[in-house]
Amino acid sequence: MQQTGFGLIGAGLFGERHAQAYGRHHAVEFVAVCDLNLERAREIAGRYGAGYATADYRELLADPRIRALSVALPDHLHREVAVAAAAAGKDLLVEKPLATTVEDAEAIVAAAEAAGVRLMVDFHNRVNPPMVAAREAIRRGEIGRPSYVYARLSNTTQVPLELLRWAGKSSALWFLASHMVDVVRWMLADEPTRVYAVRRDGVLRELGVDTADFHVATLEFRGGAVAVFEHAWILPRSHATVKDLKLEILGSKGSINIDGSHNRTLELYSAERAAFPDLLAPPTGEHLTGFVLDSISYFVDAVTLGAPLLATGADGLAVTKILCAIEASAASGMPVAL
Repeated sequence: MQQTGFGLIGAGLFGERHAQAYGRHHAVEFVAVCDLNLERAREIAGRYGAGYATADYRELLADPRIRALSVALPDHLHREVAVAAAAAGKDLLVEKPLATTVEDAEAIVAAAEAAGVRLMVDFHNRVNPPMVAAREAIRRGEIGRPSYVYARLSNTTQVPLELLRWAGKSSALWFLASHMVDVVRWMLADEPTRVYAVRRDGVLRELGVDTADFHVATLEFRGGAVAVFEHAWILPRSHATVKDLKLEILGSKGSINIDGSHNRTLELYSAERAAFPDLLAPPTGEHLTGFVLDSISYFVDAVTLGAPLLATGADGLAVTKILCAIEASAASGMPVAL
């Protein structure tokens, strides 16, 4: 089978997931990995079979073998690289959130449209089995008209303190709410019209990371549903999982409850700790399994087979607008219209 050239820009926490997917996919020639940390780029390229490593993303843009690129840089650094990649004619998979300002998100979408390239945002919860099942149940009318949604996705302090060196440039809002705001929009097939939000700071700042401890936001949707989103980065390290994911949807004829973190499919108890391992996400090894990698396969299918994108640039822009409105409301203490 003829393979198509793919490259990766950004070899960090989630960049490695993209490398893992490209290295295993039968339709992919994994051409190159780029990271400012050249040693890291070489490590990931070697581990997942990429042809070469570099610290200069422009090498990938100039490489005619590369038809498509993943941009898995820190949240706030997407614009420059994504716009340049689009101008170079590369199809793009950009990690969520698409950008952390509306201006940056609009620039990326405009660049992709002007160049006529595909732009997908990696909202991988759209292929998370419980989320898919919930959406299908809503579409079949099993719970009637959705009325109230409660969404929580939070992390322990390990994420901002250890796993993300750039946590001070982001927050649980951008890193986590981007997932849940998108998946609720997608489930409801609706858009919010107004948001009211609060945030609090202090715990993480005292620990050396200058970002919000948590955001809580209430969104009113056009169709009448109300959704509350809760996202924190201050769960204690003793928490049995690194994340806490819950989703409840109340409808006129029933309800849906999702436990995406403490579902107790597997319970692990050692002398030191208790843990509920996540069996839906991929392992850290080479196997192409789990919904996090499956979303990257959707991008490969879009590039190689012309299949539909899982989430478009317009979806990414919509989520960025909502998250910016949450930030604005939290700063002003007033509701913000969308």
